[in-house]
Amino acid sequence: MIIKKMRASFGKLHETLELHGGMNLLCLPNEAGKSTWSAFLLAMLYGIDTSERASVQNHGLPAKERYKPWDGSAMEGAVELEWNGKNIIIERTTDRRVPMGAFRAYETESGVPVPELTGENCGLVLCGVERSVFERTAFIRQSGMFVGADTALEKRLGALVTTGEEGAKSYSELEKALRERKNRLTGRAGKLPRLTQEAEALRRELQEIYAMQEQAMALTAKKEAAEEAVKTAGQRLKRLERAREAQKQAGLAELEQRLSEQEQLCARLEQTVARLPGEEDLHRLQRRLEQAENDLNTAKMEAAFAPSETAGITAPPYFAGLDGRQARERAAADCEEYERLRNAQAPKKTLPVLSGAALALGAGLAVCGWLWTLPVLLTVGAVLAAAGVLSLLICLPVLRKRSLAAQERRHQAELIPLRYGVTDCAELPRLAEEYDKALQEDRRCRDEIAAHKTVLQEAVRELEKRLNALISEVSAFAPDCASAADCREALAAALRAHSRFSAERRALDALRQQRESLRLILGDGASAPEDPEALTWDEAKLRYEHRTAVQTLEGCTTRLAAMEGAISAKGDAVALTAALERCNEAITAVREQSEAIDLAMAALKSADETLRSRFSPQITAEAGELLAQLTGGRYPRVLLEPDMRLSVRAEDGTVMRAAAAMSCGTADQMYLALRLAMVRRLLPQDAPLVLDDALVNFDDERARSAAELLTREAENRQVILFTCHEFNNIGKVESQ
Repeated sequence: MIIKKMRASFGKLHETLELHGGMNLLCLPNEAGKSTWSAFLLAMLYGIDTSERASVQNHGLPAKERYKPWDGSAMEGAVELEWNGKNIIIERTTDRRVPMGAFRAYETESGVPVPELTGENCGLVLCGVERSVFERTAFIRQSGMFVGADTALEKRLGALVTTGEEGAKSYSELEKALRERKNRLTGRAGKLPRLTQEAEALRRELQEIYAMQEQAMALTAKKEAAEEAVKTAGQRLKRLERAREAQKQAGLAELEQRLSEQEQLCARLEQTVARLPGEEDLHRLQRRLEQAENDLNTAKMEAAFAPSETAGITAPPYFAGLDGRQARERAAADCEEYERLRNAQAPKKTLPVLSGAALALGAGLAVCGWLWTLPVLLTVGAVLAAAGVLSLLICLPVLRKRSLAAQERRHQAELIPLRYGVTDCAELPRLAEEYDKALQEDRRCRDEIAAHKTVLQEAVRELEKRLNALISEVSAFAPDCASAADCREALAAALRAHSRFSAERRALDALRQQRESLRLILGDGASAPEDPEALTWDEAKLRYEHRTAVQTLEGCTTRLAAMEGAISAKGDAVALTAALERCNEAITAVREQSEAIDLAMAALKSADETLRSRFSPQITAEAGELLAQLTGGRYPRVLLEPDMRLSVRAEDGTVMRAAAAMSCGTADQMYLALRLAMVRRLLPQDAPLVLDDALVNFDDERARSAAELLTREAENRQVILFTCHEFNNIGKVESQ
């Protein structure tokens, strides 16, 4: 078996731990969950002992409380492992209030159940040993190296040197069985004390036989007195019963009178109810009337709170007072005006250009004429320049006026879309269409509201007709009803009449039953005579006296019969003597059996010592080799006592010293060697070895030796070592 992964909701753990075959070194700090992981693995293999109670051994906290998940979830977990060539998963979950009480084992890939594994035998099948053996060998807790005596462990150690059959009983079991057998014979509740008591009882019976005869005579006299008391009390009770019977006959006549009056009242009420509808019909009319009133009030409320006609839409300023067609026409006209104003042309600048050209040409000719002394050119140039200046003085004001007019038209064009709140006149037709649609929607809403009001008013009229019909129906048996309120009162009065009639009928039936019961009690016999004196007697006191006398008589009769039987049984002295002799013979036989058991226990102890002398060397030899490796050869030999205590001898041959006399670290190393030796001898090769901070008392050198020894052990089996020590060159596993 190789454990691959553990997932736990256990104590502080709510995580997953991945492992592998061989050596698994988990170096974790304090409070990291090392001990909790170890306890979780033990719980997954062997379950939680729910019968465990608080004790000194568990520090007042049983496992089911100690490992309750801190986050409040249910205690559960799963272990994925390889077993018999298959990958399987074992799961334990909380079943109702049983922590980890539900067990399931199945193949990892296919999910097929593994029938060989159950919640009870899981650890035994996977590890090959019982829980007690596993805890005393392969499961090593922190500061828990000591190996205590155990019946299952003793059986497996004995199997090493006998037939190998683990089903054979151990020395402890046989010794316990013999002790139980002897205890059944000579113990406090055994056969010998019972026989001794029986013999003593027989002796006492012979002495008591005459005393019992005297007591029988006294009981006979007491019985006769009790019989007389029973007779007297019985006669007085009968006289009291006859007097009360006469009293009941007088009460019957009074009951007959009350019954007659009740019958007359019921007859009058029946005549009143006969004119009314049935109670169910009245309830139905009441419900219908209530429903009709509620429906009418609801309809009136709906009609009163129905929405009024809309006040119409608020037209934008640019469409105020226009209908849809007029709005579209105005929008089209404004678009045309916008295009006209925007397309107004600026004045042409041809004349100013020509004037400027003439001015320039004239100036040029004048300069040439002056330079070249040509009067003609000078004259022509001066004339042209003067004409250009004159032309510019005339046309520039005209051009400026025309330019300002064009700018004003363009400004007026830009104001047209701004009046509509847009930047482009292309939006004006859309605004007109939206305004037209809004007007149409307003007209549609007005039409719908008017139609809805008409429907509500019609519904009110129909409900009023239905209510009037119900009022007419009630008026058939209550003519004074003129309104719904009157009808409600009439229906309530009718229902009260029915209720009273039913109540009076029940009272009449009860009176009739009383009369019949009283007649049955009195019977058809003659009237008993009145006896005022008897009626003054206390019946409870008379019955108590009668009951006491009867009990006394019965007690005397029973005791007298028992005593006569006892006297008859004890009266034969010969029979009592024979019985006493048989008791003495039985006592002698029991004492002989007890002596035989003592001899058997002595022989069993001798055989056990011989058996231990045969298997102890096998374990101690291997434990000595392992201890020598752990201590560097300092302690090569150990001795295993019958009660599993260890002693050690140093290599210098000094005297043997018990583990209790050694240091804590050396004692832990001795028991670690013993456990490893027993693991090799007793457990299957694939059973895991789990150590929970077992090296806490080891110094660095011996901790290194222990780690190397466990690494070699991991070549044959999976080793899971939780520790605080740091070791190099050894694979580590980190929790997920």
